[in-house]
Amino acid sequence: MSKSGVIVLTVCVVVLMFACGSSSENPNVLIILIDALRADNLSCYGYNRNTSPSIDSIALTGVKWKICQAQAPWTLPGTSSIFSGLSVQNHGAGRNTGTMTTFGMNPGMPILPELFENAGYRTCGIFNVPLLSEVYGFDRGFDHYSYYPDGDRRAALIVDEFLEWVSGDDDEFMAVLHFFDVHDPYNPPPPFDRMFLPEDTLSLIDWEIDEDGELLHPEYLEHYLAMYDGEIAWVDSELSRLFQNMREMEIADNTIIVVIADHGEEFLEHGWIGHGGTFYQELLRIPLIMTGPGIPSGEIRGETAAQFDLLPTLLALCSIESTVVFDGIDLLSDSSTAEKRGIPSSGLLFSSRMMEMFPVVSILLGNIKYIAFRDEGTLKYAMFDLNTDPQERHSAIPDAFAIEMLDNYIISPPMWEPSEVELDEQSIRELEGLGYL
Repeated sequence: MSKSGVIVLTVCVVVLMFACGSSSENPNVLIILIDALRADNLSCYGYNRNTSPSIDSIALTGVKWKICQAQAPWTLPGTSSIFSGLSVQNHGAGRNTGTMTTFGMNPGMPILPELFENAGYRTCGIFNVPLLSEVYGFDRGFDHYSYYPDGDRRAALIVDEFLEWVSGDDDEFMAVLHFFDVHDPYNPPPPFDRMFLPEDTLSLIDWEIDEDGELLHPEYLEHYLAMYDGEIAWVDSELSRLFQNMREMEIADNTIIVVIADHGEEFLEHGWIGHGGTFYQELLRIPLIMTGPGIPSGEIRGETAAQFDLLPTLLALCSIESTVVFDGIDLLSDSSTAEKRGIPSSGLLFSSRMMEMFPVVSILLGNIKYIAFRDEGTLKYAMFDLNTDPQERHSAIPDAFAIEMLDNYIISPPMWEPSEVELDEQSIRELEGLGYL
Protein backbone atom coordinates (compact mmCIF):
# COMPACT_ATOMS: atom_id res chain seq x y z
CA MET A 1 0.00 0.00 0.00
CA SER A 2 1.30 3.44 -0.89
CA LYS A 3 1.64 6.09 1.79
CA SER A 4 0.68 8.79 -0.67
CA GLY A 5 -2.57 10.61 0.04
CA VAL A 6 -4.31 10.75 3.38
CA ILE A 7 -5.31 7.56 5.17
CA VAL A 8 -7.38 8.07 8.29
CA LEU A 9 -7.65 5.28 10.84
CA THR A 10 -10.82 5.97 12.75
CA VAL A 11 -9.04 5.70 16.08
CA CYS A 12 -8.24 9.35 15.27
CA VAL A 13 -11.33 10.99 16.68
CA VAL A 14 -13.55 13.73 15.34
CA VAL A 15 -15.16 16.55 17.32
CA LEU A 16 -18.65 17.44 16.12
CA MET A 17 -20.36 20.78 16.74
CA PHE A 18 -23.79 21.25 15.24
CA ALA A 19 -25.69 24.42 14.71
CA CYS A 20 -28.47 24.44 17.27
CA GLY A 21 -30.32 22.50 19.93
CA SER A 22 -33.48 20.49 19.52
CA SER A 23 -36.58 22.30 18.31
CA SER A 24 -40.19 21.36 17.67
CA GLU A 25 -39.37 21.03 13.96
CA ASN A 26 -36.74 18.38 14.48
CA PRO A 27 -37.54 14.82 13.39
CA ASN A 28 -38.26 11.81 15.54
CA VAL A 29 -35.75 8.94 15.44
CA LEU A 30 -36.55 5.24 15.42
CA ILE A 31 -33.60 2.82 15.47
CA ILE A 32 -34.47 -0.77 14.57
CA LEU A 33 -31.61 -2.89 15.89
CA ILE A 34 -31.88 -6.47 14.64
CA ASP A 35 -29.63 -8.91 16.46
CA ALA A 36 -27.40 -11.22 14.37
CA LEU A 37 -28.67 -9.90 11.01
CA ARG A 38 -26.14 -10.22 8.21
CA ALA A 39 -26.65 -7.85 5.28
CA ASP A 40 -26.44 -10.40 2.50
CA ASN A 41 -29.55 -12.28 3.69
CA LEU A 42 -31.78 -9.28 2.95
CA SER A 43 -33.51 -9.01 -0.41
CA CYS A 44 -32.43 -5.39 -0.86
CA TYR A 45 -28.79 -6.52 -0.56
CA GLY A 46 -29.23 -9.00 -3.41
CA TYR A 47 -30.34 -12.15 -1.57
CA ASN A 48 -32.11 -14.77 -3.66
CA ARG A 49 -34.98 -15.18 -1.17
CA ASN A 50 -37.67 -12.57 -0.53
CA THR A 51 -36.91 -12.23 3.17
CA SER A 52 -37.41 -8.51 3.76
CA PRO A 53 -40.05 -6.61 1.72
CA SER A 54 -40.67 -4.07 4.50
CA ILE A 55 -36.98 -3.36 5.04
CA ASP A 56 -36.60 -3.19 1.26
CA SER A 57 -39.21 -0.43 1.19
CA ILE A 58 -37.08 1.60 3.62
CA ALA A 59 -34.12 1.18 1.29
CA LEU A 60 -36.15 2.33 -1.71
CA THR A 61 -37.22 5.56 0.01
CA GLY A 62 -33.93 6.35 1.71
CA VAL A 63 -30.23 5.54 1.68
CA LYS A 64 -28.62 2.10 1.79
CA TRP A 65 -24.90 1.66 2.42
CA LYS A 66 -23.51 -1.25 0.43
CA ILE A 67 -20.96 -1.97 3.15
CA CYS A 68 -21.47 -1.19 6.83
CA GLN A 69 -18.79 -2.66 9.06
CA ALA A 70 -19.58 -3.83 12.60
CA GLN A 71 -17.04 -2.86 15.24
CA ALA A 72 -17.25 -6.30 16.89
CA PRO A 73 -18.62 -9.77 16.07
CA TRP A 74 -20.96 -9.94 19.09
CA THR A 75 -23.62 -7.90 20.84
CA LEU A 76 -22.11 -6.09 23.82
CA PRO A 77 -19.15 -4.32 22.17
CA GLY A 78 -20.95 -3.81 18.85
CA THR A 79 -24.00 -2.15 20.39
CA SER A 80 -21.73 -0.09 22.66
CA SER A 81 -20.10 1.29 19.50
CA ILE A 82 -23.54 2.23 18.14
CA PHE A 83 -24.39 3.97 21.41
CA SER A 84 -21.05 5.75 21.92
CA GLY A 85 -19.85 6.50 18.39
CA LEU A 86 -16.51 4.92 19.38
CA SER A 87 -14.36 1.94 18.46
CA VAL A 88 -14.17 -1.01 20.84
CA GLN A 89 -10.67 0.07 21.79
CA ASN A 90 -11.99 3.44 22.91
CA HIS A 91 -15.16 2.42 24.78
CA GLY A 92 -13.80 -0.87 26.16
CA ALA A 93 -17.13 -2.65 26.71
CA GLY A 94 -16.92 -6.39 26.12
CA ARG A 95 -14.83 -9.17 27.61
CA ASN A 96 -11.20 -9.74 28.39
CA THR A 97 -10.66 -13.11 26.73
CA GLY A 98 -7.67 -13.83 28.98
CA THR A 99 -9.30 -13.24 32.38
CA MET A 100 -12.91 -13.69 31.13
CA THR A 101 -13.77 -10.44 32.92
CA THR A 102 -16.82 -8.70 31.46
CA PHE A 103 -17.02 -4.91 31.09
CA GLY A 104 -19.92 -2.54 30.55
CA MET A 105 -19.92 1.05 29.35
CA ASN A 106 -18.27 3.69 31.52
CA PRO A 107 -21.10 5.54 33.36
CA GLY A 108 -19.50 8.89 32.50
CA MET A 109 -19.25 8.19 28.76
CA PRO A 110 -21.88 10.15 26.78
CA ILE A 111 -24.18 7.79 24.89
CA LEU A 112 -26.93 8.12 22.33
CA PRO A 113 -30.06 8.12 24.55
CA GLU A 114 -28.53 10.63 26.97
CA LEU A 115 -27.61 13.04 24.18
CA PHE A 116 -31.15 12.91 22.80
CA GLU A 117 -32.73 13.15 26.25
CA ASN A 118 -30.58 16.22 27.01
CA ALA A 119 -31.81 17.77 23.75
CA GLY A 120 -35.42 17.49 24.91
CA TYR A 121 -36.45 14.24 23.24
CA ARG A 122 -38.64 11.62 24.86
CA THR A 123 -36.63 8.40 24.81
CA CYS A 124 -37.63 4.74 24.68
CA GLY A 125 -35.44 1.63 24.74
CA ILE A 126 -36.76 -1.93 24.45
CA PHE A 127 -34.11 -4.67 24.67
CA ASN A 128 -34.27 -8.43 24.59
CA VAL A 129 -30.98 -9.93 25.69
CA PRO A 130 -29.08 -9.87 29.04
CA LEU A 131 -26.07 -8.19 27.37
CA LEU A 132 -28.16 -5.02 26.86
CA SER A 133 -29.46 -4.79 30.41
CA GLU A 134 -28.89 -2.03 32.94
CA VAL A 135 -25.95 -4.05 34.30
CA TYR A 136 -23.93 -2.89 31.28
CA GLY A 137 -25.29 0.69 31.27
CA PHE A 138 -27.89 0.43 28.51
CA ASP A 139 -30.69 1.93 30.61
CA ARG A 140 -29.01 5.35 30.82
CA GLY A 141 -30.92 8.18 29.17
CA PHE A 142 -34.18 6.33 28.52
CA ASP A 143 -37.46 7.67 29.89
CA HIS A 144 -38.98 4.30 29.12
CA TYR A 145 -36.63 1.33 29.37
CA SER A 146 -37.51 -2.34 29.36
CA TYR A 147 -35.32 -5.40 29.16
CA TYR A 148 -36.30 -9.03 28.70
CA PRO A 149 -33.77 -11.84 29.23
CA ASP A 150 -35.23 -14.03 26.47
CA GLY A 151 -36.22 -12.25 23.28
CA ASP A 152 -37.20 -15.36 21.31
CA ARG A 153 -40.47 -14.75 19.38
CA ARG A 154 -40.95 -11.32 20.92
CA ALA A 155 -41.10 -9.23 17.71
CA ALA A 156 -44.86 -8.63 17.93
CA LEU A 157 -44.64 -7.74 21.63
CA ILE A 158 -41.86 -5.23 20.95
CA VAL A 159 -44.00 -3.48 18.34
CA ASP A 160 -47.01 -3.45 20.67
CA GLU A 161 -45.00 -1.99 23.55
CA PHE A 162 -43.52 0.76 21.40
CA LEU A 163 -46.86 1.71 19.80
CA GLU A 164 -48.48 1.99 23.23
CA TRP A 165 -45.62 4.19 24.46
CA VAL A 166 -45.43 6.49 21.45
CA SER A 167 -49.19 7.11 21.32
CA GLY A 168 -49.19 8.81 24.70
CA ASP A 169 -47.45 12.07 23.73
CA ASP A 170 -46.91 14.29 20.71
CA ASP A 171 -43.41 15.45 21.67
CA GLU A 172 -40.33 14.45 19.69
CA PHE A 173 -39.06 10.98 20.45
CA MET A 174 -35.99 8.83 19.98
CA ALA A 175 -36.53 5.07 20.33
CA VAL A 176 -34.32 2.00 20.07
CA LEU A 177 -36.14 -1.28 19.41
CA HIS A 178 -33.93 -4.35 19.74
CA PHE A 179 -35.29 -7.40 17.89
CA PHE A 180 -33.68 -10.63 19.07
CA ASP A 181 -35.71 -13.15 17.03
CA VAL A 182 -33.13 -13.56 14.23
CA HIS A 183 -30.51 -14.65 16.80
CA ASP A 184 -30.25 -18.39 17.44
CA PRO A 185 -32.17 -20.48 18.31
CA TYR A 186 -33.82 -20.17 14.91
CA ASN A 187 -37.42 -20.59 15.93
CA PRO A 188 -39.79 -18.55 13.74
CA PRO A 189 -43.54 -19.00 14.26
CA PRO A 190 -45.70 -20.57 11.55
CA PRO A 191 -45.89 -20.02 8.62
CA PHE A 192 -42.38 -18.57 8.64
CA ASP A 193 -40.84 -21.80 9.93
CA ARG A 194 -41.58 -23.50 6.59
CA MET A 195 -41.60 -20.46 4.31
CA PHE A 196 -38.33 -21.27 2.52
CA LEU A 197 -38.19 -25.09 2.82
CA PRO A 198 -41.83 -26.21 2.74
CA GLU A 199 -40.96 -29.92 2.63
CA ASP A 200 -38.45 -29.72 5.50
CA THR A 201 -39.26 -32.24 8.23
CA LEU A 202 -36.52 -31.37 10.73
CA SER A 203 -37.69 -29.84 14.01
CA LEU A 204 -34.27 -28.60 15.16
CA ILE A 205 -33.97 -24.92 16.05
CA ASP A 206 -30.27 -24.75 16.95
CA TRP A 207 -27.02 -26.34 15.84
CA GLU A 208 -25.92 -29.35 17.86
CA ILE A 209 -22.42 -29.50 19.34
CA ASP A 210 -21.15 -32.52 21.26
CA GLU A 211 -19.35 -32.49 24.61
CA ASP A 212 -15.99 -32.35 22.85
CA GLY A 213 -16.99 -29.21 20.97
CA GLU A 214 -17.49 -30.98 17.65
CA LEU A 215 -20.23 -29.67 15.39
CA LEU A 216 -22.82 -32.34 14.64
CA HIS A 217 -24.73 -32.58 11.38
CA PRO A 218 -23.18 -29.88 9.20
CA GLU A 219 -25.29 -31.47 6.45
CA TYR A 220 -28.30 -29.71 8.01
CA LEU A 221 -26.98 -26.35 6.80
CA GLU A 222 -29.90 -25.65 4.46
CA HIS A 223 -32.39 -26.35 7.25
CA TYR A 224 -30.79 -23.89 9.64
CA LEU A 225 -30.33 -21.28 6.93
CA ALA A 226 -34.02 -21.57 5.97
CA MET A 227 -35.03 -21.17 9.61
CA TYR A 228 -32.75 -18.14 9.96
CA ASP A 229 -34.31 -16.62 6.84
CA GLY A 230 -37.73 -17.40 8.29
CA GLU A 231 -36.82 -15.41 11.40
CA ILE A 232 -35.87 -12.45 9.19
CA ALA A 233 -39.20 -12.68 7.34
CA TRP A 234 -41.09 -12.90 10.66
CA VAL A 235 -39.42 -9.78 12.03
CA ASP A 236 -39.94 -8.02 8.70
CA SER A 237 -43.68 -8.78 8.84
CA GLU A 238 -43.89 -7.13 12.24
CA LEU A 239 -41.98 -4.13 10.93
CA SER A 240 -44.64 -3.84 8.22
CA ARG A 241 -47.27 -3.63 10.96
CA LEU A 242 -45.16 -1.10 12.83
CA PHE A 243 -44.75 1.15 9.80
CA GLN A 244 -48.46 0.92 8.94
CA ASN A 245 -49.42 1.99 12.47
CA MET A 246 -46.96 4.87 12.35
CA ARG A 247 -48.56 6.07 9.11
CA GLU A 248 -52.02 5.85 10.67
CA MET A 249 -50.75 7.81 13.71
CA GLU A 250 -49.33 10.42 11.29
CA ILE A 251 -45.84 10.24 12.74
CA ALA A 252 -44.11 8.34 9.93
CA ASP A 253 -43.40 11.36 7.72
CA ASN A 254 -41.47 13.15 10.49
CA THR A 255 -39.51 10.12 11.69
CA ILE A 256 -36.01 9.05 10.72
CA ILE A 257 -36.06 5.26 10.56
CA VAL A 258 -32.78 3.35 10.81
CA VAL A 259 -32.27 -0.37 10.24
CA ILE A 260 -28.97 -1.69 11.58
CA ALA A 261 -27.56 -4.83 13.24
CA ASP A 262 -25.09 -5.50 16.04
CA HIS A 263 -23.26 -8.25 14.08
CA GLY A 264 -23.84 -10.94 11.47
CA GLU A 265 -23.92 -14.73 11.64
CA GLU A 266 -21.73 -17.59 10.38
CA PHE A 267 -23.13 -20.52 8.40
CA LEU A 268 -20.03 -22.66 7.83
CA GLU A 269 -18.38 -20.19 5.44
CA HIS A 270 -15.14 -20.71 7.35
CA GLY A 271 -16.03 -23.98 9.04
CA TRP A 272 -18.03 -22.75 12.01
CA ILE A 273 -21.41 -21.34 13.04
CA GLY A 274 -22.88 -18.58 15.20
CA HIS A 275 -20.89 -15.46 16.01
CA GLY A 276 -18.26 -14.00 18.30
CA GLY A 277 -15.23 -15.98 17.18
CA THR A 278 -13.82 -14.46 13.97
CA PHE A 279 -13.48 -11.21 12.02
CA TYR A 280 -14.69 -12.53 8.67
CA GLN A 281 -17.24 -10.52 6.71
CA GLU A 282 -20.14 -12.87 7.42
CA LEU A 283 -19.90 -11.50 10.96
CA LEU A 284 -18.86 -7.92 10.27
CA ARG A 285 -20.87 -6.88 7.21
CA ILE A 286 -24.22 -5.63 8.52
CA PRO A 287 -27.06 -3.61 6.99
CA LEU A 288 -27.35 0.14 7.39
CA ILE A 289 -30.46 1.70 5.90
CA MET A 290 -31.91 5.13 6.73
CA THR A 291 -34.99 7.00 5.55
CA GLY A 292 -36.85 10.10 6.68
CA PRO A 293 -36.49 13.88 6.87
CA GLY A 294 -33.15 15.17 5.61
CA ILE A 295 -32.17 11.84 4.01
CA PRO A 296 -31.86 11.45 0.21
CA SER A 297 -34.32 9.09 -1.45
CA GLY A 298 -33.37 5.92 -3.30
CA GLU A 299 -29.59 6.24 -2.94
CA ILE A 300 -27.05 3.45 -2.65
CA ARG A 301 -23.80 4.61 -1.08
CA GLY A 302 -20.54 2.95 -2.05
CA GLU A 303 -18.33 4.42 0.67
CA THR A 304 -17.93 2.14 3.69
CA ALA A 305 -19.98 3.00 6.76
CA ALA A 306 -19.48 1.77 10.32
CA GLN A 307 -21.57 1.27 13.43
CA PHE A 308 -19.89 4.17 15.18
CA ASP A 309 -21.00 6.53 12.40
CA LEU A 310 -24.68 6.25 13.31
CA LEU A 311 -24.61 8.52 16.38
CA PRO A 312 -22.82 11.51 14.80
CA THR A 313 -24.99 11.16 11.68
CA LEU A 314 -28.22 11.26 13.72
CA LEU A 315 -27.04 14.21 15.78
CA ALA A 316 -26.40 16.16 12.59
CA LEU A 317 -29.78 15.23 11.10
CA CYS A 318 -31.55 16.32 14.28
CA SER A 319 -29.51 19.53 14.68
CA ILE A 320 -28.39 18.53 18.16
CA GLU A 321 -25.44 20.54 19.39
CA SER A 322 -22.63 18.45 20.80
CA THR A 323 -18.95 18.73 21.66
CA VAL A 324 -18.63 14.99 22.28
CA VAL A 325 -15.63 13.29 20.67
CA PHE A 326 -16.38 10.39 18.31
CA ASP A 327 -14.49 7.94 16.14
CA GLY A 328 -17.40 8.01 13.71
CA ILE A 329 -18.36 10.66 11.18
CA ASP A 330 -21.53 12.21 9.79
CA LEU A 331 -22.05 9.89 6.84
CA LEU A 332 -24.27 12.31 4.93
CA SER A 333 -21.76 15.16 4.85
CA ASP A 334 -18.31 13.56 5.28
CA SER A 335 -18.30 11.05 2.41
CA SER A 336 -14.83 12.13 1.26
CA THR A 337 -13.43 11.22 4.68
CA ALA A 338 -15.30 7.92 4.63
CA GLU A 339 -13.47 6.84 1.49
CA LYS A 340 -9.99 7.30 3.00
CA ARG A 341 -10.27 5.84 6.48
CA GLY A 342 -9.55 2.48 8.01
CA ILE A 343 -12.42 1.01 10.01
CA PRO A 344 -11.39 -1.22 12.93
CA SER A 345 -13.22 -4.20 14.41
CA SER A 346 -12.04 -5.87 17.61
CA GLY A 347 -13.31 -7.23 20.93
CA LEU A 348 -13.61 -10.94 20.15
CA LEU A 349 -15.84 -12.95 22.50
CA PHE A 350 -13.82 -16.13 22.06
CA SER A 351 -11.51 -17.67 19.51
CA SER A 352 -13.37 -20.04 17.24
CA ARG A 353 -12.01 -23.56 17.60
CA MET A 354 -11.70 -23.59 13.83
CA MET A 355 -9.07 -20.83 13.92
CA GLU A 356 -5.42 -21.77 14.26
CA MET A 357 -4.60 -18.36 15.76
CA PHE A 358 -6.44 -15.82 17.89
CA PRO A 359 -7.60 -12.77 15.87
CA VAL A 360 -6.95 -9.47 17.69
CA VAL A 361 -8.12 -6.74 15.32
CA SER A 362 -9.37 -6.32 11.78
CA ILE A 363 -9.19 -3.09 9.77
CA LEU A 364 -11.14 -2.52 6.58
CA LEU A 365 -9.58 0.09 4.27
CA GLY A 366 -11.55 0.44 1.07
CA ASN A 367 -11.78 -3.07 -0.36
CA ILE A 368 -8.71 -4.36 1.50
CA LYS A 369 -9.19 -6.23 4.76
CA TYR A 370 -6.36 -6.63 7.27
CA ILE A 371 -6.35 -8.92 10.31
CA ALA A 372 -3.80 -9.17 13.10
CA PHE A 373 -3.56 -12.61 14.82
CA ARG A 374 -1.86 -13.65 18.02
CA ASP A 375 0.00 -16.94 17.80
CA GLU A 376 1.57 -18.00 21.13
CA GLY A 377 2.25 -14.37 22.02
CA THR A 378 3.53 -13.36 18.57
CA LEU A 379 1.51 -11.10 16.29
CA LYS A 380 1.01 -12.30 12.73
CA TYR A 381 -0.87 -10.63 9.92
CA ALA A 382 -3.14 -11.43 6.98
CA MET A 383 -4.63 -9.40 4.14
CA PHE A 384 -7.62 -10.06 1.89
CA ASP A 385 -8.71 -8.25 -1.26
CA LEU A 386 -12.50 -8.30 -1.03
CA ASN A 387 -12.86 -7.32 -4.67
CA THR A 388 -11.15 -10.44 -5.99
CA ASP A 389 -11.64 -12.66 -2.93
CA PRO A 390 -14.98 -11.75 -1.29
CA GLN A 391 -15.10 -15.08 0.57
CA GLU A 392 -11.72 -14.35 2.24
CA ARG A 393 -10.13 -17.60 1.16
CA HIS A 394 -6.70 -16.45 0.00
CA SER A 395 -4.66 -14.38 2.44
CA ALA A 396 -1.49 -12.42 1.74
CA ILE A 397 0.99 -10.65 4.01
CA PRO A 398 0.33 -6.90 4.40
CA ASP A 399 3.01 -4.29 3.78
CA ALA A 400 4.80 -2.46 6.60
CA PHE A 401 2.40 0.50 6.54
CA ALA A 402 -0.63 -1.73 7.08
CA ILE A 403 1.12 -3.65 9.87
CA GLU A 404 1.92 -0.37 11.58
CA MET A 405 -1.74 0.64 11.31
CA LEU A 406 -2.84 -2.61 12.98
CA ASP A 407 -0.19 -2.33 15.71
CA ASN A 408 -1.11 1.28 16.46
CA TYR A 409 -4.71 0.31 17.08
CA ILE A 410 -3.69 -2.48 19.46
CA ILE A 411 -1.41 -0.29 21.59
CA SER A 412 -3.51 2.90 21.57
CA PRO A 413 -4.81 3.81 25.05
CA PRO A 414 -8.59 3.74 25.52
CA MET A 415 -10.55 6.95 25.63
CA TRP A 416 -12.80 5.58 28.39
CA GLU A 417 -12.09 2.98 31.06
CA PRO A 418 -14.95 0.45 30.98
CA SER A 419 -16.80 -0.64 34.09
CA GLU A 420 -16.13 -4.15 35.36
CA VAL A 421 -19.38 -6.09 35.71
CA GLU A 422 -20.08 -8.42 38.62
CA LEU A 423 -22.59 -10.96 37.35
CA ASP A 424 -25.13 -12.44 39.77
CA GLU A 425 -26.26 -16.07 39.51
CA GLN A 426 -29.33 -15.23 37.43
CA SER A 427 -27.28 -13.23 34.91
CA ILE A 428 -24.78 -16.08 34.63
CA ARG A 429 -27.58 -18.58 33.95
CA GLU A 430 -29.11 -16.30 31.32
CA LEU A 431 -25.79 -15.82 29.51
CA GLU A 432 -24.96 -19.54 29.72
CA GLY A 433 -28.32 -20.31 28.15
CA LEU A 434 -27.44 -18.09 25.20
CA GLY A 435 -23.93 -19.54 24.85
CA TYR A 436 -22.10 -16.36 25.97
CA LEU A 437 -20.48 -18.09 28.94
